[in-house]
Amino acid sequence: FTTEVTEERYRHEIATAVESNMNMLRVWGGGIYEEDIFYQLCDEYGLLVWQDFMFACSMYPGDEAFLENVKKEAEYNVKRLRNHPCIALWCGNNEIDSAWSQFEENMGWGWKEKLGAEQRTTMWADYIKIFHRILPEAVAAFHPGVDYWPSSPLRELTGDINQHATRIVGEGDVHYWGVWHGIEPFENYNTKVGRFMSEYGFQSFPELKTVMSYAEEQDLELTSEVMLAHQKNGRGNLLIKEYMDMYLPQPKDFKAFLYMSQILQAEAIRIAIESHRRNKPYCMGTLYWQMNDCWPVASWAGMDYNGRWKALQYTVRSSFKDVLLSIDGTDREKVDIHVVSDLRTAVSAELVLTLYQFNGSVLREWAHPVELGADSAAIVFSSPVAELLEGQGVGDVLLGICLQADGQVIDHKLHYFTPEKEIPLQRSVITVLETPESGGLSFTVTSDVLARGVYLTSEEEGIFSDNYFDLLPGQTKTIEFSQRGNDGRDWIPAAPKGLKVQSMVDFVSEDLL
Repeated sequence: FTTEVTEERYRHEIATAVESNMNMLRVWGGGIYEEDIFYQLCDEYGLLVWQDFMFACSMYPGDEAFLENVKKEAEYNVKRLRNHPCIALWCGNNEIDSAWSQFEENMGWGWKEKLGAEQRTTMWADYIKIFHRILPEAVAAFHPGVDYWPSSPLRELTGDINQHATRIVGEGDVHYWGVWHGIEPFENYNTKVGRFMSEYGFQSFPELKTVMSYAEEQDLELTSEVMLAHQKNGRGNLLIKEYMDMYLPQPKDFKAFLYMSQILQAEAIRIAIESHRRNKPYCMGTLYWQMNDCWPVASWAGMDYNGRWKALQYTVRSSFKDVLLSIDGTDREKVDIHVVSDLRTAVSAELVLTLYQFNGSVLREWAHPVELGADSAAIVFSSPVAELLEGQGVGDVLLGICLQADGQVIDHKLHYFTPEKEIPLQRSVITVLETPESGGLSFTVTSDVLARGVYLTSEEEGIFSDNYFDLLPGQTKTIEFSQRGNDGRDWIPAAPKGLKVQSMVDFVSEDLL
């Protein structure tokens, strides 16, 4: 309920976006014009706002009274928000241009094909009045210098077949839902790349604590009445399961399914974001659906209704770093290592590659210098898999990749040569120790075997410096926990109470071990 959203909650969402290395949020046309505090906080924290007018996924009337109402709505909101430096773009609507697809038959959502010629002509003329005249005139008159985009997605306002973003092409913005709605494989994110990816996404469930706020034990089943009521995509729950069967080991029960769904969602969006960033400067924008939830539900959000970070939120924080290491895993026959930099200065670093056995022993280690220009992306290392492995089996080893400069790690990744579903799992003993010099504000974790998807939880609300990560045997990882300050402003280091550590092995079916 919008009247119950406090300034502290708004600040939590904005601070989360900044902590996650985001620089833009899109206010979607199917929602609301946000409260003033939202825009004030975006100004304060340095976030850009892609602002939709509140029109989405429908055709609208064109009578004089309605058009006058639209004109007043537009003028009021443009005047209200024009002094906020965060406003980067005004967008007329969400998906209506491509849904109607005026200049191409049978390429939209099937709306116009059900109507007669006269109705179609009238409805398109009404669309033009609102989105090609009233709204852009309001922006030009009251917020000059800020761009107006008629509809998202859109190729260009051409008045012909080249206008609609019904295909991924070399101009405009793209909503790509082949993964999820189209049940296409995650790997398609690596090839379905547009100039600005303004919407794509993948669902997961929230964590058990959130689910139990709206469900009881007898409801913990994928197709129970309660689970279906808290899912607004008709096939959503079964789609998650369908993809999970494709990519991940079988969870042992429904509670385990919650965790595995988050691992799945995070991997999907990681592939998408990194693909978009690797393709700069061709692709220069990536906004995933969605940041947060308006009720406790299984959804596309990276942060649930209670503000708790899902695995996705931790993953995007890593994937949106200023300097990113990324591997395109589509081709199993070779390894291409990319470095992407959003820095205004050149990157001079060293790439260290380590081939490990799953027991943690090092088979081979070598280094390459990396020189990358400012604000650019490039492949910095490439090799056939066979040459890297030197006779080792693809299911026996993994590759550690570290980018470092001046003794500091800039980014690091682990790369597996087999699909995630085939990576062996072993029962692990994960040891947690406080770091004495931190005064209890940080701790280390180590594992006796390869631990996948290490999952940290605390009785108190907060975030960890990393979570849902893989841990090689014998290697130590230092973790910090932070809580929101009383004024909602800062993440404050704290000692987590009731710390619990699990990994993927705790959630899979017994017959997989």
